Amino acid sequence: MGTPRPSPEVEAFARELCASEGWDPDERIGCDEDEVALAERCPVTGRWSCARWQAYAGAAERLAKASADDWNTF
Repeated sequence: MGTPRPSPEVEAFARELCASEGWDPDERIGCDEDEVALAERCPVTGRWSCARWQAYAGAAERLAKASADDWNTF
């Protein structure tokens, strides 16, 4: 289900990005089951949810890779 769990470094960066926008990284939000690695289905409503930081994981991974690529050019 979903994408692979992000590395600890990406998770930390995603949490930082989320918090920098004024959000609580651990707040539960609605998401698609295939959107994040750790999405959970509510047994009562049947809806999927994830921690807000998980929605930032893809962007954090891309930014970390771009930053590493920048350093590799020197």
